Amino acid sequence: MVDPLNFMDRVELDDIYTNLSIIDQSSNRKTPITYDDLLTNNANGNPLKRLLIQGEGGVGKTTLCAKIAWDWCQGRILQDLDMVILIPLRDIKNAASIGGIVKTYLAHSNTATQKKIDDYISTNLSRILIIFDGFDEFDEKLSKTSSSEVIRILGTDQYNPCKVIVTTRPWRTNEFMMDKSLAEIYTFLNVEGFNKENLSTYIRRYFRITEKDTLAESLISFMQENDVIRSNMAPFPIYCAMLCLLWNDFSEERRREMQKLRTFSQIFGEMISFLKEHYASKSCENLQNQNIVEHLKEAGRAIQEISEIAFDGLFDRNLSFPEEQFRECHDAMVTCCRVGVLTVKKDVITRGRRRDVNISSLVTSTVSFPHKLFQEYIAGVYIEYLFDNNRAKYDKVKNKLLSRPEEFRYVLYFTSASGNELGLDIIKGLINCPFDNFISYSPNDNESDKRDFCVDVAFECHAEEAARAVGEQWHEYTLDYSPEHLVSGVVFMVRYNQVVSDTI
Repeated sequence: MVDPLNFMDRVELDDIYTNLSIIDQSSNRKTPITYDDLLTNNANGNPLKRLLIQGEGGVGKTTLCAKIAWDWCQGRILQDLDMVILIPLRDIKNAASIGGIVKTYLAHSNTATQKKIDDYISTNLSRILIIFDGFDEFDEKLSKTSSSEVIRILGTDQYNPCKVIVTTRPWRTNEFMMDKSLAEIYTFLNVEGFNKENLSTYIRRYFRITEKDTLAESLISFMQENDVIRSNMAPFPIYCAMLCLLWNDFSEERRREMQKLRTFSQIFGEMISFLKEHYASKSCENLQNQNIVEHLKEAGRAIQEISEIAFDGLFDRNLSFPEEQFRECHDAMVTCCRVGVLTVKKDVITRGRRRDVNISSLVTSTVSFPHKLFQEYIAGVYIEYLFDNNRAKYDKVKNKLLSRPEEFRYVLYFTSASGNELGLDIIKGLINCPFDNFISYSPNDNESDKRDFCVDVAFECHAEEAARAVGEQWHEYTLDYSPEHLVSGVVFMVRYNQVVSDTI
């Protein structure tokens, strides 16, 4: 979809898909690889059998998985395989079998049974690729004693002949890396999003579809001139798509206002504001003489009402919900669907499948967020509400967040950006966190990981008080090769502190 507000406005994947920057991290020397080489050879020239693809939220992992499955369907790649199965783990319960999962994707008229599919997979493992998208969204850890078929496929010898791709955010990569047997059979790749050339390609493709080519060049020029947006947001396809949508719909004056954006939180907040404004304007068109301000408030209240469900779901690693879970805020759920921060999927269940999945209704409704980042942003709305109205409960929630900061990185980003006082409280909490709460990507260097994390969150907070709090904790900062977001954060720290940095 080019326009997330219009679900009928669909385009072919081939018309919009743009290659991503992918790095092979399995050896000491990080090696760029192309999409064409992704499933054929690794850095040593051996066929790739198991891939773990890590990347931050919105960097393009899910779209890459869709591209692989689509190209196989079109006969372009992997034609030695009989079956490519793409499984979004956010929708999967632990006990589900692969055959049962596949059966839910088939047309109701398809006579294949779950058992037949499972039997076929088990006897043809070497000719099957299973793509598990979103391991960070799956609520079970790798374990040799697990009864979960997903976990058994990912981590045991029973399914070794099967080709496997798994995607995840970085905080769950260590479960594979720290297991010696898995570290030997998986090739570890990192998706870094768009490079400069591919960024321009994507923008031109986007505006060619909307028939507004001149806007493409003005947006490319804007990104080239704004180093923070170019470095921090443009490589992420989801943020680039948001920028394209906003650029397409905003007036010239509003586009100039966009040039002040600096952080992930700011651009996401702008997107949420845009969705609410779009909802309000449409509501006023449908209802004569209505006040647009009232509809904006209505959208804000609806988001607030569902925010606790969003927050609780993240802690349970639950990203899709039965509609019944919204029974106490059903009207708010409906409004949020109209705003565009929720979607409802209805599935008609045949009588035979009703016995398989043990439900009584012929129709099930599943509610989810368009992307995990939306759920994380709205979870931040709930935390802000608690900060303003229930400090005792807020403190409990904050402690839960800070016990797993890497997992809730984006929740902390969005929450800290909600206000200076709240942001400063989050920063102080992070500073006082034990080092062991932070996942170290360098041996025996938890303090550096904690420091870098605090700099990132302070940058998203974008408040002088937060910058000073971090600067007072770490007076010196040596920066070599680091992610662009961290580089921008250090520059932000320098502005308000006497921080010594050898290289920026």
